[in-house]
Amino acid sequence: MSDDSNKKDSNNKGSGNMARCVALSLLGAFFIGAMMSLAWGAVSSLLHLESIFPGTASAYMFERPVPVQAALYGIASPFVEEMLFRKLLFDLVNRYIPAKGAAVIVSVLFALWHADVLQMLYAFPAGMVLQYMRLRSGRMAEPVVCHAGANITAIAVMAVHI
Repeated sequence: MSDDSNKKDSNNKGSGNMARCVALSLLGAFFIGAMMSLAWGAVSSLLHLESIFPGTASAYMFERPVPVQAALYGIASPFVEEMLFRKLLFDLVNRYIPAKGAAVIVSVLFALWHADVLQMLYAFPAGMVLQYMRLRSGRMAEPVVCHAGANITAIAVMAVHI
């Protein structure tokens, strides 16, 4: 085998390893999103937060047919919200203040975006996790997939629960 062939094989192995690493990172992000959703559901249920903070946004969200929920809240919403908050707003705020402060400010805005108190209580820490994922990975894919994992899990739980 020539030296050129060996170089091509080692280059292919490197790109294959990189693709596997990215795939595992995305799978992990989805899993983290799902676990955050389940954990928040358990905490919310144990503390009876829905009776303390009755929300209209989540009720409206779950009134739609499950395929519509999956398309809107499992795919479109995570993409749009992550691009808006984790990319555009964070990058803007981070021009003026350090990343940690920018992450807090953007996560507060993300929480306020979610309209009702119950969702705000979850959205702030979720926003911090999502921002950390973006900063850690250097990509937008991880926070988008994590957000999708959280929303799809919530949709699935509600679909089975009702």
